[in-house]
Amino acid sequence: MATLHPVAVTFEHILVPTDFSEVSERALDYAKSLARQGNSELLLVHVNPPANLITPPEAAWIDTSEIESLREEQLEQSGAALRSEGYRARTLALTGALNDELLQAIKENDVDLIVLGTHGRKGLDRFLLGSDAEALFRHVHCPVLSIGPAVADLKQKSWSLREVMCATTLKPSSAELVAYAHKLAALHGAELVIVHVRNNGNEKETDWVSFEEAFHYYAEEGIGKGTWLRDRLASTPPGVTIVDLARQRGSDLIVLGARPASSIATHFPPGTAAKVLLDAPCPVLTLLQS
Repeated sequence: MATLHPVAVTFEHILVPTDFSEVSERALDYAKSLARQGNSELLLVHVNPPANLITPPEAAWIDTSEIESLREEQLEQSGAALRSEGYRARTLALTGALNDELLQAIKENDVDLIVLGTHGRKGLDRFLLGSDAEALFRHVHCPVLSIGPAVADLKQKSWSLREVMCATTLKPSSAELVAYAHKLAALHGAELVIVHVRNNGNEKETDWVSFEEAFHYYAEEGIGKGTWLRDRLASTPPGVTIVDLARQRGSDLIVLGARPASSIATHFPPGTAAKVLLDAPCPVLTLLQS
């Protein structure tokens, strides 16, 4: 079984990595909306890269300490602006390897949600914070909410959940993910749509007894009203099918499972999570699965 505890779907401490770009500001808007709903604390974090031991001649004139001071001042101004709006907010300026610093900050500050902006670059650089963020994505045991390039700007509006879509294989090992999505949807009074994508007719029949037993273990209840199952036999890759269905239905959130691996993976073939994150019309919440 996975190590998450899906009954805990409230977020007390929300970490938002920032590089002060438009992408990270969009992510902050979604974090603010969640913080308003749950009176959560916002932890705005900026990580300065470590100083190079050997400075190339063409960069010798750059005063890195001055740049760091400016970034820290900008970070504190952002924190002050959040507090002036009534949020519980702290800032944290760090220097070092991005992945290591963020992992330590997550541990020391009891972070239970990370809100991360993404952009449309190729490869591992598709993430706001580069390939180090991909490593972070695969190692944290709290949910990660990704705001992709196709997600609409909030523009001072609140983000409300009316429909949560959970993409899963419906195997017993995925029951914890479904239970988490179920609890999250119930907390917000939203409908839950469980999506199972099949790409060929050779897939084994779903073992409903085993799945329901595993689901009950995590949710301590059955899948009730307001939950819909959509079984899709698709000729397109699962990521494409999930995105298309979310777009057609106007879903407000997609929930995916992710595995610790050398590349981002879910219960689907490699590449599904990356495809969904880049093209989803709504935020995507990923949970690390064992």
